[in-house]
Amino acid sequence: MSLDQFMSEETNTTSQGDYPISMVASNEWKSFAMYTVESRAIPNMIDGLKPVQRFYLYSSIVNSKRDFKKVSAVAGIISDYGYNHGEASAAGAGQLMAATWNNNICLVEGRGSFGTRLIQEAGAARYVYTRLSENFEKYIRDIDLAPAHDDPEHEPPSFYVPVIPLVLANGTKGIATGFATNILPRSLKSLSDAVREYLLSGTIAKRLPVSFPEFKGKTVYNSAEERFNVFGNFVKKSKTVMEITEVPYGFDRESYIKILDKLEEDGDIVSYDDLCDKSGFSFEVKLKQNTSANWNDDKIIQKFKLSKPLSENLTVIDFDGKLREYTDERQLIKDFCDYRLGILQGRIELRQAEASESSRWLDIKMQFIQAVLDEKIVFKNQKKANVGKQILAETTAVENDVDRLLRINIMSLTDEMVKELAKEIKSAQAELKFWAKETPKSQFETDLQDIM
Repeated sequence: MSLDQFMSEETNTTSQGDYPISMVASNEWKSFAMYTVESRAIPNMIDGLKPVQRFYLYSSIVNSKRDFKKVSAVAGIISDYGYNHGEASAAGAGQLMAATWNNNICLVEGRGSFGTRLIQEAGAARYVYTRLSENFEKYIRDIDLAPAHDDPEHEPPSFYVPVIPLVLANGTKGIATGFATNILPRSLKSLSDAVREYLLSGTIAKRLPVSFPEFKGKTVYNSAEERFNVFGNFVKKSKTVMEITEVPYGFDRESYIKILDKLEEDGDIVSYDDLCDKSGFSFEVKLKQNTSANWNDDKIIQKFKLSKPLSENLTVIDFDGKLREYTDERQLIKDFCDYRLGILQGRIELRQAEASESSRWLDIKMQFIQAVLDEKIVFKNQKKANVGKQILAETTAVENDVDRLLRINIMSLTDEMVKELAKEIKSAQAELKFWAKETPKSQFETDLQDIM
């Protein structure tokens, strides 16, 4: 029986109460596939985080904002905030988030061994510590405007709103059912420049260079092949001696030693010395003398695997929670900026409302104190309801203000407080004027200046 016949026969049995494989594929399998895409493996294009990373960050905000806490402790409590996939994955995410060799911008700060490019494995979660990094407050803004998650038990927001697209700052990898992502990192400067260029001109002329953290080599974009090539560094000390001072990003010390061991076993080199230390990679290689004339730069790069091709797959979850694939990082930056401009308009409106309410309340408070001093509002031998009527008659207060006014400390009912409130009112009105003339673009530029 062919697959088509099998599927047809399965479908025909639906009326008899059976559940055909085609419906399993359309329902359960598809549902699971989309769950892995949207809730596990693919990062959000705005904050660059996968859900497990966002939960760890949220736990850091709640539990280790100032003091270092064990990674196992920070990760161990995230189930209370709505995470349902185990502490081990959260601990692993936290360790990578604190690894400076893995991120251009770390949102959590580590204390202990979080690995290096030489040895990438971190210490056990119960022996290393993290806390919220200063970078969080520097790069993440408008937490009060971050969209809430659809699930009421999910305490972190759907995503945070950074100043620049952190998904491109740190890069990320992920594999989901039917989809994968492999985003290469860019530098803070190139991202800030690209964002500023888009705000000023509406376009971004050049593609952004890739910039790996703690990497001393170079990365070149090959437009013909639409991929990047990452190169290590080497220096020829003599005809038969060379030093490798950097290897392509992705190798650690152990994996690169295997390459050198293979070259030695095959007789391509005489020997090598491992001089790696805390400053980075360093291997001194002795070449065979009778073949030294053949060791040109291209052959060295090829034989020692000092060049590595990297393809980029810009698959993300967008601000509407939908899967989106980009072919060019510049379009992602444009969409990020357009979304953030809307957030900044919300910031302006919120700050205007806050300044307006502050000015209103300070004015009412000053009216109240002045009326008490002028004995237009009398407390002695009066019931609360009668005092409330006096307040509403002698000030511009509304019903909701009465209880708040009555809670003012009696020691504040002085001429000095009236004068102080007059100054505060002027300050609140100046704040209101400031936000009235601000625009989303001017706020965006201010935020960019703050992070540089």
